[in-house]
Amino acid sequence: MSTLRVDSIRGQTAGTDRYVVQVVNQTTETAVNASGGDVTSTGLSLSITPKSVNNKILVMGSVNGVMTNAVNTGIRISVHRGSASSDTKISNAQEYAAYNTASTDNQVNVPFSVLDTPSTTSAQTYSVYFTRIAGSGTARVQSNGSQSNITLMEIAQ
Repeated sequence: MSTLRVDSIRGQTAGTDRYVVQVVNQTTETAVNASGGDVTSTGLSLSITPKSVNNKILVMGSVNGVMTNAVNTGIRISVHRGSASSDTKISNAQEYAAYNTASTDNQVNVPFSVLDTPSTTSAQTYSVYFTRIAGSGTARVQSNGSQSNITLMEIAQ
């Protein structure tokens, strides 16, 4: 049997002060449809309260979508800081998209990852939206019991 003895611990031993402060996550299976070009909530919306104004928030997850019965129908995912589609799209966020190239239903998993700098210790809500793009079919998320998820990680700076 081994024994570990520690007289004192100071800071990070790897020479950096970046570490995960807290993690929160959410999953949803609630199906949502979008047949037009409207920005529609996926049902993923999660809050985190940063411990320091200098810390960053890593927002990551995936949305399970289905484009139904229409060639070249697509789905676009966007991440917003705030709980309404009119709130701030995270400035460095890309929009993530997938397309159906067949005339049958096509299920896709659309991953996303964004590093945000909220510069506050006030609670921040991150929400994920989707839009049907191109084509004339219907885009659905969390269809047939599939799951979408979001994870927020506060990273010390």
